[in-house]
This record gives sequence, C-alpha cells and structure tokens, in this order.
Amino acid sequence: MSAVPNASRPSRRKSTLFCAVCGFESPVSDGWLVVSDGDERTIVCPECGHAADHRTERSAPATKCAD
Repeated sequence: MSAVPNASRPSRRKSTLFCAVCGFESPVSDGWLVVSDGDERTIVCPECGHAADHRTERSAPATKCAD
C-alpha cells in the first residue's frame, strides 16, 4: 500500500478558525470580529455572531496585524 501525500486535500493555513455553528472559516487575523473588554478577548463569527473563542488576554494567542 502506498500513501499519497495530501494531494487531494486543499491547503489551509494553520491559523484558520472554524465556526462550529455556521461553518464560516478564515484566518483569525482576517474576517473574524475581535472584541476586547479589559483583560478578556472574544472572537466572534461575522456571519452568525457565535462566540468562537473567549479567554483572557494573557492566554490568548497573539494576532498579527497586516502592515
């Protein structure tokens, strides 16, 4: 048996976030609504409003801004 290396799967960036409710997908830094309130950060789906991630700023991964 021989394995075909991911030839049939489309490539996605590692930082792609998926909405569990509507299926929207996009890199965290592109398209998602990021709401910060004090030391908390929530990432909200722009399509359906589902809170995909909520955590304190200290534990949240850094998002890169496009220059």
